[in-house]
Formats: sequence, C-alpha cells, structure tokens
Amino acid sequence: MTLLDTQMQAFIAQTMQHYPADAVVSNTAQQRQCYKNMYLAFALPRPANVKSVDKYVEGPDGHLIPVRHYDPQAKSSPENLKHPVQVVYLHGGGFVVGDLDSHDDLCAQIADLCGFKLVSVAYRLAPEHRYPCDITDCLAVVDHLLEQGKAVILVGDSAGATLAACVANARSSYTGTQLLGQVLIYPALANDANTPSMQEHAHAPLLSKQDMIFYHGIRVGEGHAPIQDPLCCPLHASSFADLPPSHLFPAQIDPLFDDCGLYAKALSRAGVEVENHTQAGDGLLHGHLRARHMSDKAGANFQLICKTILALGR
Repeated sequence: MTLLDTQMQAFIAQTMQHYPADAVVSNTAQQRQCYKNMYLAFALPRPANVKSVDKYVEGPDGHLIPVRHYDPQAKSSPENLKHPVQVVYLHGGGFVVGDLDSHDDLCAQIADLCGFKLVSVAYRLAPEHRYPCDITDCLAVVDHLLEQGKAVILVGDSAGATLAACVANARSSYTGTQLLGQVLIYPALANDANTPSMQEHAHAPLLSKQDMIFYHGIRVGEGHAPIQDPLCCPLHASSFADLPPSHLFPAQIDPLFDDCGLYAKALSRAGVEVENHTQAGDGLLHGHLRARHMSDKAGANFQLICKTILALGR
C-alpha cells in the first residue's frame, strides 16, 4: 500500500464496500451483482451532447450481439480522412462480468473528449459462453464496421484490452488503411503466471495473481486452455509485423504490469510503432479508470488515453 496515495486508497476502500471476501470465486450471479453495485456507485453523469442508441450486429452463428453507438453531436470528426473514424470499445470484467451499462459513462466521456463516434460491444461472457465466443463476437462487430468503410481504433481495458489486441492481430491486413491503432489499458497479454510483476503484485488490491488464474480457467474451461492460440492470448501470435500503431497503458501495482513490457518488445522487434506508457501508470492499480474523477493520477492518465485516441484518428 506504500505505493498508493490517499486518493487511490480511498478508491480501493469504496470499491471493496461492494465485494465480499470470496467475490471472485463466488457463483456467477452473485459476482455480477457485486460488479453491478460497484459500477453504479462510481457512475458519472453522461456529457449532455453525447447521444446513444442500442443496436445489434449479427454474429456468424446467427446470434445477435448487442452494441451501443455513441455520437458526440456537438463535435465532428476530422474531414481529411478517407474513412470516418469509429472507436470500438471492448469492456473489461475478466470475461465474466460487464456489459453495455458497466462502461456506459466511460464510453460517453471518451466520445465527448475525442469527438469520435464510438461503439461499445457486449460480447458473450463465460461461463455460459466459453472461448472463443467472446473474440468471435468482437470480430463480427469490427468486420461489420470495416465493411461499412469505417476507420477503426481499437480500445479496451483489462479483458477487453486482451480482446482488442487479438482483434488487431486477426485483422492486421487493414493496418495502414482502416485499422488506425490500438489502445490497451491494463491488458492481459501473456497468460504467464510467472512474470516478475505476477510475483511482486500477487496480492495487489482489486486484482491478484489468483484472480487471473481463476478468470483464465473459467474463460476457456478447466483443462482446455488453447495456450498457443493468438485469438486467446495476443503474445502467442506467430508474427506482429503488420500490427497498427499501439499504445499500452499498464498500471504500476498490477500483476499484469509486465505483460505490456513483453508485448511492447515483441512489437518493437517486428518494427511496429509502439509506446508503453509506464510512467502514466505510476501509483495506479488495475481498474483505475473508475477512479478518474476521484484520483488526480487516474484522471491525468485518462486524459492522456483520450489524447492518444484523438491523435490516432487525426
């Protein structure tokens, strides 16, 4: 806790008010209710100029994927681009919790600050829908936008950042034309429980090493981990050469901190433009996006994330 200032400690305390000690390994319904109570407690009012509409995108198996489109009506995207910019936001939640409402205020604020239209994706969740249902849904939505001629910026936090990186690899043929970049916020990229940060921050507040082991197991099913599949784990890709410009935002006090460094090295060796914003995450922990209104450090990091998205779309 010595690395955390009083603002982040207050954020931890407020978050934990909504979770019993065994929340992560409790039954799924209880876990989702705890998560809902938590995100409602931190929810901010939407910017007045941002309007939204809920729609569906048909997946390859015929099932309908809920999406929410955000339109910052008082602003307009740059007109010098061949393709209109569309931010795709993939939410976190350990592949188990989260939906269109859990990140609604965050997505609306990003759309407002960047001036780009944004679509949030409610991909299917485990354990009801095991991998690869989550990535299949995300790819279906991104393909739908690409087919419409949109220029896509992939953004995600935590599990959503993992999915964003997997989408970027799977659709790297669009880099340089319609895939403008990816912004990954405290992502899980390596599926490695033995990194130095996994050891140093094994018992970090809000996300522990054991939490990560649990989430991976419930996502893929016990004993069925597709460990060599790049659509499950981004660092298992055979090549990174064609990835778009990439920006990584790790949190310092997070077992996943080293994932960004490993991914940045792989991209850099492949000649990809990549920046690992480690200093921006100093004194922050996993999940700090919800603290952007109560922590100066989290607020500054969020502003940098939005500036980065804006720069990728210019």
